[in-house]
Amino acid sequence: MSQQPPPVGPQDTPPSSPPFAPPPPPAPAPYAPYAPYASAPRGPGASPYAGAPYAPTYQPPAYSPYAVETYAHWGRRVGALLLDSLLTMPGWLLAVIGFVMLGAGSGSRTRTGNTAVSGVGVVLVLVGYALMIGITIWNRYVRAGRTGQSWGKKVLGIRLVREVDGRPIGAWLAFGRDLAHTVDGFFYLGYLWPLWDAKRQTFADKICSTVVLAR
Repeated sequence: MSQQPPPVGPQDTPPSSPPFAPPPPPAPAPYAPYAPYASAPRGPGASPYAGAPYAPTYQPPAYSPYAVETYAHWGRRVGALLLDSLLTMPGWLLAVIGFVMLGAGSGSRTRTGNTAVSGVGVVLVLVGYALMIGITIWNRYVRAGRTGQSWGKKVLGIRLVREVDGRPIGAWLAFGRDLAHTVDGFFYLGYLWPLWDAKRQTFADKICSTVVLAR
Protein backbone atom coordinates (compact mmCIF):
# COMPACT_ATOMS: atom_id res chain seq x y z
CA MET A 1 0.00 0.00 0.00
CA SER A 2 1.43 3.42 -1.10
CA GLN A 3 1.89 6.18 1.44
CA GLN A 4 0.06 9.48 0.91
CA PRO A 5 1.88 12.80 1.58
CA PRO A 6 0.71 14.57 4.64
CA PRO A 7 -1.81 17.32 4.10
CA VAL A 8 -0.40 20.80 3.66
CA GLY A 9 -1.87 23.46 5.90
CA PRO A 10 -2.38 27.15 5.11
CA GLN A 11 0.75 28.02 6.97
CA ASP A 12 2.76 25.75 4.74
CA THR A 13 1.56 27.25 1.44
CA PRO A 14 4.54 28.86 -0.38
CA PRO A 15 4.01 32.53 -1.35
CA SER A 16 3.14 33.07 -4.96
CA SER A 17 5.32 36.27 -5.23
CA PRO A 18 8.06 37.91 -3.14
CA PRO A 19 6.99 40.67 -0.64
CA PHE A 20 6.92 44.39 -1.81
CA ALA A 21 10.27 46.25 -1.49
CA PRO A 22 10.61 50.07 -2.07
CA PRO A 23 12.95 51.13 -4.90
CA PRO A 24 16.45 52.17 -3.85
CA PRO A 25 17.07 55.97 -3.42
CA PRO A 26 18.68 57.75 -6.37
CA ALA A 27 22.42 58.19 -6.26
CA PRO A 28 23.57 61.76 -5.32
CA ALA A 29 24.63 63.97 -8.23
CA PRO A 30 28.36 64.67 -8.51
CA TYR A 31 29.57 68.01 -7.09
CA ALA A 32 29.67 70.81 -9.61
CA PRO A 33 31.17 74.17 -8.57
CA TYR A 34 29.15 77.37 -8.91
CA ALA A 35 29.33 78.71 -12.46
CA PRO A 36 31.17 82.00 -11.75
CA TYR A 37 33.85 80.13 -9.80
CA ALA A 38 34.18 77.09 -12.09
CA SER A 39 37.13 78.61 -13.92
CA ALA A 40 38.88 79.77 -10.76
CA PRO A 41 42.39 78.40 -10.30
CA ARG A 42 42.69 75.55 -7.82
CA GLY A 43 46.43 75.42 -7.39
CA PRO A 44 48.17 75.60 -4.03
CA GLY A 45 47.69 78.96 -2.39
CA ALA A 46 45.19 80.19 -4.98
CA SER A 47 42.13 82.03 -3.76
CA PRO A 48 38.86 80.15 -4.37
CA TYR A 49 37.34 83.46 -5.50
CA ALA A 50 40.03 84.36 -8.02
CA GLY A 51 38.65 85.23 -11.40
CA ALA A 52 35.09 85.57 -10.12
CA PRO A 53 33.36 88.63 -11.57
CA TYR A 54 32.29 91.20 -8.96
CA ALA A 55 28.66 92.12 -9.19
CA PRO A 56 27.52 94.45 -6.38
CA THR A 57 23.98 93.85 -5.28
CA TYR A 58 23.35 97.39 -3.96
CA GLN A 59 23.55 100.56 -5.98
CA PRO A 60 23.15 103.74 -3.90
CA PRO A 61 20.66 106.21 -5.36
CA ALA A 62 22.02 109.30 -7.04
CA TYR A 63 22.11 112.29 -4.71
CA SER A 64 19.42 114.85 -5.39
CA PRO A 65 19.37 117.66 -2.82
CA TYR A 66 16.62 119.41 -4.73
CA ALA A 67 13.92 116.84 -4.02
CA VAL A 68 12.76 118.73 -0.91
CA GLU A 69 14.65 121.98 -1.43
CA THR A 70 14.57 124.70 -4.05
CA TYR A 71 17.00 127.40 -5.06
CA ALA A 72 16.84 130.35 -2.69
CA HIS A 73 15.10 133.47 -3.93
CA TRP A 74 17.19 136.57 -4.56
CA GLY A 75 15.34 138.54 -1.87
CA ARG A 76 16.12 135.99 0.83
CA ARG A 77 19.79 136.02 -0.13
CA VAL A 78 19.94 139.79 0.13
CA GLY A 79 18.12 139.67 3.47
CA ALA A 80 20.62 137.14 4.84
CA LEU A 81 23.52 139.38 3.77
CA LEU A 82 21.95 142.37 5.54
CA LEU A 83 21.45 140.34 8.72
CA ASP A 84 25.07 139.21 8.62
CA SER A 85 26.08 142.85 8.30
CA LEU A 86 24.20 143.67 11.51
CA LEU A 87 26.57 141.42 13.46
CA THR A 88 29.48 143.69 12.56
CA MET A 89 27.69 146.87 13.64
CA PRO A 90 29.31 147.00 17.13
CA GLY A 91 32.73 147.00 15.50
CA TRP A 92 31.71 149.72 13.09
CA LEU A 93 30.37 151.86 15.94
CA LEU A 94 33.62 151.52 17.91
CA ALA A 95 35.66 152.43 14.84
CA VAL A 96 33.49 155.50 14.13
CA ILE A 97 33.75 156.69 17.73
CA GLY A 98 37.50 156.20 17.55
CA PHE A 99 37.80 158.31 14.39
CA VAL A 100 35.69 161.03 16.00
CA MET A 101 37.97 161.07 19.03
CA LEU A 102 41.01 161.26 16.75
CA GLY A 103 39.51 164.32 15.12
CA ALA A 104 38.68 165.84 18.48
CA GLY A 105 42.18 165.15 19.77
CA SER A 106 43.80 166.88 16.84
CA GLY A 107 41.78 170.01 17.60
CA SER A 108 42.58 170.06 21.31
CA ARG A 109 44.28 173.18 22.61
CA THR A 110 46.58 171.33 25.03
CA ARG A 111 49.16 168.71 24.13
CA THR A 112 48.12 166.50 27.06
CA GLY A 113 44.49 166.49 26.00
CA ASN A 114 45.49 165.86 22.41
CA THR A 115 47.57 162.82 23.33
CA ALA A 116 44.96 161.33 25.66
CA VAL A 117 42.03 161.72 23.29
CA SER A 118 44.01 160.53 20.29
CA GLY A 119 45.30 157.48 22.19
CA VAL A 120 41.80 156.41 23.16
CA GLY A 121 40.65 157.00 19.60
CA VAL A 122 43.38 154.77 18.16
CA VAL A 123 42.49 151.99 20.59
CA LEU A 124 38.80 152.17 19.69
CA VAL A 125 39.56 152.08 15.98
CA LEU A 126 41.80 149.02 16.35
CA VAL A 127 39.32 147.20 18.59
CA GLY A 128 36.48 148.04 16.22
CA TYR A 129 38.27 146.68 13.17
CA ALA A 130 39.43 143.57 15.04
CA LEU A 131 35.87 142.92 16.16
CA MET A 132 34.51 143.26 12.63
CA ILE A 133 37.14 140.96 11.17
CA GLY A 134 36.70 138.35 13.91
CA ILE A 135 32.92 138.26 13.59
CA THR A 136 33.14 138.00 9.81
CA ILE A 137 35.62 135.10 9.95
CA TRP A 138 33.54 133.21 12.49
CA ASN A 139 30.16 133.85 10.88
CA ARG A 140 30.78 133.75 7.13
CA TYR A 141 33.72 131.34 6.90
CA VAL A 142 33.92 129.02 9.93
CA ARG A 143 30.23 128.66 10.72
CA ALA A 144 28.90 128.93 7.16
CA GLY A 145 31.68 126.67 5.87
CA ARG A 146 30.87 123.89 8.35
CA THR A 147 27.08 124.06 8.44
CA GLY A 148 26.19 125.89 5.22
CA GLN A 149 24.48 128.63 7.21
CA SER A 150 25.74 131.94 8.50
CA TRP A 151 23.62 133.65 11.14
CA GLY A 152 21.61 135.52 8.54
CA LYS A 153 21.10 132.43 6.37
CA LYS A 154 19.88 130.42 9.36
CA VAL A 155 17.34 133.09 10.28
CA LEU A 156 15.92 133.11 6.74
CA GLY A 157 16.11 129.33 6.25
CA ILE A 158 18.64 129.13 3.41
CA ARG A 159 22.00 127.40 3.17
CA LEU A 160 25.11 127.51 1.00
CA VAL A 161 26.26 124.12 -0.34
CA ARG A 162 28.35 122.54 -3.07
CA GLU A 163 26.47 122.08 -6.31
CA VAL A 164 27.77 118.55 -6.94
CA ASP A 165 26.69 116.83 -3.70
CA GLY A 166 24.82 119.34 -1.50
CA ARG A 167 27.42 119.32 1.28
CA PRO A 168 28.80 122.38 3.13
CA ILE A 169 31.65 124.03 1.25
CA GLY A 170 34.19 124.42 4.07
CA ALA A 171 35.85 127.53 5.47
CA TRP A 172 38.48 127.98 2.76
CA LEU A 173 36.05 127.77 -0.13
CA ALA A 174 33.68 130.11 1.71
CA PHE A 175 36.53 132.61 1.95
CA GLY A 176 37.40 132.12 -1.73
CA ARG A 177 33.77 132.63 -2.68
CA ASP A 178 33.76 136.00 -0.91
CA LEU A 179 36.88 136.95 -2.87
CA ALA A 180 35.13 135.88 -6.08
CA HIS A 181 32.34 138.34 -5.28
CA THR A 182 34.66 141.03 -6.65
CA VAL A 183 33.64 139.74 -10.08
CA ASP A 184 30.00 140.28 -9.12
CA GLY A 185 30.80 143.90 -8.30
CA PHE A 186 31.38 144.97 -11.90
CA PHE A 187 28.25 147.05 -12.60
CA TYR A 188 26.59 144.89 -9.90
CA LEU A 189 25.65 142.51 -12.71
CA GLY A 190 26.78 139.39 -10.85
CA TYR A 191 24.73 140.29 -7.77
CA LEU A 192 21.63 140.69 -9.95
CA TRP A 193 22.27 137.52 -11.97
CA PRO A 194 20.20 135.24 -9.65
CA LEU A 195 17.08 137.16 -10.69
CA TRP A 196 16.98 135.35 -14.06
CA ASP A 197 19.48 132.50 -13.68
CA ALA A 198 18.05 128.96 -13.73
CA LYS A 199 19.93 128.00 -10.55
CA ARG A 200 19.85 131.52 -9.10
CA GLN A 201 23.63 131.70 -8.96
CA THR A 202 25.87 134.74 -8.85
CA PHE A 203 29.10 134.77 -10.82
CA ALA A 204 30.91 133.80 -7.60
CA ASP A 205 28.61 130.78 -7.26
CA LYS A 206 29.39 129.68 -10.79
CA ILE A 207 33.13 130.11 -10.25
CA CYS A 208 33.08 128.10 -7.00
CA SER A 209 30.36 125.63 -8.09
CA THR A 210 28.05 126.51 -5.20
CA VAL A 211 24.32 127.02 -4.87
CA VAL A 212 22.08 128.49 -2.19
CA LEU A 213 19.09 126.31 -1.29
CA ALA A 214 15.91 126.97 0.66
CA ARG A 215 13.26 124.70 2.08
